[in-house]
Amino acid sequence: MILRRLTTALRKQDWFTVVIETLIVVFGVFIALQVNNWNAGRLERVDTQNVLERLERDFELQLSLTNRSIGQQVLLLEATSRLITSIHTGEFDEQTLFEDVAFVDTISTLPGPSAAFQELVATGRLHLIRNEDLRDKLYEYDSSIMFGREIFGGSFTAPVDELARVLFRAKKLVASGIPSETFSQVGAVESVDRAVILEDPEVLAALQNAYLIQDNYHLILVRCRNQIEAILELLRQERERAS
Repeated sequence: MILRRLTTALRKQDWFTVVIETLIVVFGVFIALQVNNWNAGRLERVDTQNVLERLERDFELQLSLTNRSIGQQVLLLEATSRLITSIHTGEFDEQTLFEDVAFVDTISTLPGPSAAFQELVATGRLHLIRNEDLRDKLYEYDSSIMFGREIFGGSFTAPVDELARVLFRAKKLVASGIPSETFSQVGAVESVDRAVILEDPEVLAALQNAYLIQDNYHLILVRCRNQIEAILELLRQERERAS
């Protein structure tokens, strides 16, 4: 309709009409572009909020798991220390002996990567996070966790595996023939050969090596917790700015 009027005006050399019709077209295109930009901006803001909420949920879960692992590492260090002290003094803490022997050859779980962050990277949508410091910390956490998990499955845990091997000689496990109902029942100790612990030099060496690993691992977990807490604080600030 507008094009037909504009063509007619050009034939008649009605320049006033040409200008008015042209302005109408330009203004209409401008309004359409503004509406499209507004819609795109609104959708991006919604997408950003969803991304930030997913990241926050991810890291709140990892913080909970990390705190639990740190608590477990403290208990592991205490148990290992009690057994080392018992070998040096020749006296066992009978109240905790069975639990200590069943427990010391384990290690806590390292927190996992953020699935939401890895999805952002994979889909090329990391630009939704405008805070450069937050992006850097997300990359740093992801890299350190992937590296930690790589060494966690290799030589890093070898001393703990060695402790499990040598300490097994002193254990008599509960073998009732009834399947365990909880994970705490798996590997439960029925009795301990104290002479093996006291007299086998491999046991003391394995305990001390495992203690070093457990202590280092505790520091790694604390560092992970600090990283997660810093990320969560930045995520909360970013959500406030994006809302």
